[in-house]
Amino acid sequence: MVGAIFAGILTDSYFTWWKNAAKPFSFYRSSWFGEHRGIDRFGHMFTSNFFYHTFRDIMLWGGHDPHTARWWAAGLAAFEGLSIEIGDGMSPYGFDYKDLTFNFLGVGYGILQEEVPYLQNFNWKFSYWSARGLKSPANFTSDYDAMTIWMTVNMHNILPAAIQSYWPEWLQLGAGFSVDDNQSKRELLVGFDINLEAFEFHNDHARLAQKILNRAHWPMPAVKFTETKSPRYYIFGLR
Repeated sequence: MVGAIFAGILTDSYFTWWKNAAKPFSFYRSSWFGEHRGIDRFGHMFTSNFFYHTFRDIMLWGGHDPHTARWWAAGLAAFEGLSIEIGDGMSPYGFDYKDLTFNFLGVGYGILQEEVPYLQNFNWKFSYWSARGLKSPANFTSDYDAMTIWMTVNMHNILPAAIQSYWPEWLQLGAGFSVDDNQSKRELLVGFDINLEAFEFHNDHARLAQKILNRAHWPMPAVKFTETKSPRYYIFGLR
């Protein structure tokens, strides 16, 4: 399963970006957070963090010991990020070491969460809703305005024991970062998040699906602050 996902990522990348676009290897030069207002950097970090956790969860589900699962997941997630940048380097996009840095940061944070369990209360999540409609195959980088990268906080776990029982296990807080108006404005979102892993499943297959789906931020009440715009409030924020 891990091998199929890894091969699928590279195959999709080839047909989305690199097919009929070969050129001599080159580097892409950009500022750290000026390009796309920084949303692509956080997208790279989330993506590598997501693949690290997904590969690790699949390997644990498949019976591998935690040590093996951790380092295979870390190696494959890091190599996936490197492969994408090498492919970009041989296309008009160019190799971007800044993107690769954020890829490695995403993998590193996943490893750090295993070493420091308290950090498992703070997780990267992703939501996407495009005003242009859904496309197949999906190409998230064609509409950065539709993308939001979230950091969620498991409040139930971090609250003092005396008041912990008053906060539902499934309800989390989240802060999201996105862009608007064709990447010309940055946005900050603050709202609630659902912790799917708070719901008990005793089936290993269901638990695996639960862990993977919990990397997505599902529509919940939120307030959005956009540069030069008034705050906007949502009962079910889609992005």
